[in-house]
Amino acid sequence: MKPPGETTGEGSALNARWRALDRLHRRIEGSVDRRLHADLGLSLREFQALTVLQEGAATAAGWLYLHDLAAGIGLSQSATSRLVTRLQGRGLLTTATAAHDRRSVDVHLTPVAREALRRGIPLAEEAVRHTVRILAAEGADRRLLSYLQDPHDLADTGSPCGP
Repeated sequence: MKPPGETTGEGSALNARWRALDRLHRRIEGSVDRRLHADLGLSLREFQALTVLQEGAATAAGWLYLHDLAAGIGLSQSATSRLVTRLQGRGLLTTATAAHDRRSVDVHLTPVAREALRRGIPLAEEAVRHTVRILAAEGADRRLLSYLQDPHDLADTGSPCGP
């Protein structure tokens, strides 16, 4: 048994791949955030909240619980509550106490939010494509970039990183 902190060659390779993925993620996330902020005045986190709400509303009765939204965007409930308050103040969301459980909050998209999503989804996708092209030119991990460009590429190669 190895002492704590000592890694195998495989562990080091795994950590190196994870760090490469994290670097790609941060670069893409920053690019999308800047584009959304410049064109729509929304942060990436705000846009993600609207996206999760839109997807959740499509599967529910037009609303989503606050705790579901928090799970969908990866924030704590208190951070999500602050985010919802900001979006509500900007006219992008409405909230209501859940009819069947007065402790729960239903969150709804407004028409303004739906328009922001209609405009923002292609902007975000273009920002991702543009950043992936830049990263490829810089020599970033080809397999990770390939997955972003076409998720079937990795699945066809038998890579354990498939979709």
